[in-house]
Amino acid sequence: MDSFKFFTEEYSQKIKKFPFIENHSSPWTPLEKSLNDSKVAIITTAGVHPKSKKSFDVESKKGDWSYREILKDQPSSELMVTHTHYDHSDADADINCVFPIDRLRELENEKIIGRLANMNYGFMGFIPNPTPLREGTAKEVAQKLKDADVDIVFLTAG
Repeated sequence: MDSFKFFTEEYSQKIKKFPFIENHSSPWTPLEKSLNDSKVAIITTAGVHPKSKKSFDVESKKGDWSYREILKDQPSSELMVTHTHYDHSDADADINCVFPIDRLRELENEKIIGRLANMNYGFMGFIPNPTPLREGTAKEVAQKLKDADVDIVFLTAG
């Protein structure tokens, strides 16, 4: 309780001053096929990446708008979280609570979803200035998803 109170007091003023981007319209594309015929990808801003890949830059006050590619068959035991702006102890115990790759593989095996995309993506969500993300890496990943014929993106955050 004390740590939560500290967190809310410390960050409440910072959040009030944060330059959030207001999105007045959202591009909506209705799903034109059944779920069991759809290709699904996962994107997370929880700081998930393969242990073998470079960690996200948690020291930069500008944040880190880069991404890490995560293969469909990457064992969940070989994934980790690099993020300092949320308590990821539950994700450290079971990565599926922020990056449900095992659950989606099960849905694919059960033919509930058509297939899990070969490539999925991890971002670190601490990005005080989202312009480089919005104008650079997010567009790059969106194009990769489009080129891979992904129908549905499952987005998670830490």
